[in-house]
Amino acid sequence: MHVLIVLSTVFLLYNDVRSEQENVNVDNTTELQETTKLSENDRARENLTKLLDNIIFNYDNSLRPGMTGPPLTVKVDMFLLSIGPLIEQNKEFYVEVFFRQRWADERLRYSNGTAFKVLPLNSVLLESIWYPDTFFHNDRNSKGHDIIVPNRLVRIYPDGEVLYTQRLTVLTECGLNFKKYPHDTQVCSISMGSNTYSESDVVFQWKYEDSDNKSVDIDLGDSKDIRLSQFTLLGWKTIRTTKPSSRIGNRTVLTVNFELKRNIGLFIIQTYVPCSMMVVISWISFWINREATPARISLAILTILTITTLSLTATSSLPQVSYVKAIDVFIFDCFCFVFAALIEFAFVSYFTKRRGGTLPEMDDEDDNLIRCEEELDIARNGKYKNSTSPKFKIKTPPEYKTTLYYQCCYDVLMCFIGSFTYRQKRARKIKIGQDFNSVSIIDQWARVVFPVTFIITNIIYWLTFGVL
Repeated sequence: MHVLIVLSTVFLLYNDVRSEQENVNVDNTTELQETTKLSENDRARENLTKLLDNIIFNYDNSLRPGMTGPPLTVKVDMFLLSIGPLIEQNKEFYVEVFFRQRWADERLRYSNGTAFKVLPLNSVLLESIWYPDTFFHNDRNSKGHDIIVPNRLVRIYPDGEVLYTQRLTVLTECGLNFKKYPHDTQVCSISMGSNTYSESDVVFQWKYEDSDNKSVDIDLGDSKDIRLSQFTLLGWKTIRTTKPSSRIGNRTVLTVNFELKRNIGLFIIQTYVPCSMMVVISWISFWINREATPARISLAILTILTITTLSLTATSSLPQVSYVKAIDVFIFDCFCFVFAALIEFAFVSYFTKRRGGTLPEMDDEDDNLIRCEEELDIARNGKYKNSTSPKFKIKTPPEYKTTLYYQCCYDVLMCFIGSFTYRQKRARKIKIGQDFNSVSIIDQWARVVFPVTFIITNIIYWLTFGVL
């Protein structure tokens, strides 16, 4: 029995010693691995430093790669972060982009056996290597972003290929044509190339030369298209051309054209609808009594002044151009109609009788005869009857309800219809000596001719500028 107890104790002690030894071995292995990792990181940093020193050592950044060989090819692509605004007064166009350039430099090659597949450089080390002297041909005031640090990225690959990316806000000149304004489609471009190198030294190419427009990409976000405050981006096109120069030789020029379609909704609300309403308001004078000269003159002048104010407001944000714009045609058309309404009243005043109480087809003697008969009726009975003169028999229209509501509706209806019989009846009811509210045949024609003509001119305008 005692022997069993001793054996059990010895076995337990053996297991404890063995467990402690295993733990010590694990700790030693972990420490060794950590030491190895630290050594690898130190070696990597040391190797990277040596690699960069070897690359930069004896490197002349004033000389382009392959000075004695064929021209260097620089491939360009862009990623657009935002477009606009387009400042029409100054003919300027804003674009914020990531501008990327790629080229090969044999002097920057390094072995593939290193732990680094790509060498990242900061903006300080960028000044130690050669990079293209790219500039924008139609630039006005572009700038690079330096907040919080310069927004530039440089990568060097084992084969010597260099990637250089910058974040830029480009302000370029945009040649705008306002002949179809505000139904216009504008094309704004960004052109770039080398400042000093000709095609015999440096050739610029789009990264995807064989694919249409893939060299320029746009961050759409959650939207399906890019919309500015007044424009919609329809598309873009990349072009590569050659700019001849007798001073330094021909130079390659890369151009991307952005097609922008103007949104017309704002102009419909602020210009087209108000101008059309002013024209319609000027037609009210055709239904106003021709003897009411102050009312008709005031209405015509008010509409003319309003059209003039709308014209100045519609073109205030545009540069001074010598040609006629589409919106000028519409406003001039509206101005002609409101001015014609004023001229129409001048014709009404000149070619019709202005004497109070005169009926159409009446001469002064007949009018005096009727007035004398009415005075006799009033003197005898205290009221007058419809004239019984054989030459002027006035038919009385059917009796209508005498309530004020139906009488007002009837009066408004007869006014718009222009019933001659209704006006004859009212002429006999007025007091002796009061002006007669007669209707000119010119007003009757104007009520039809003016609206029809305005509709026809609008159809021609929208077919010419709004559709084509």
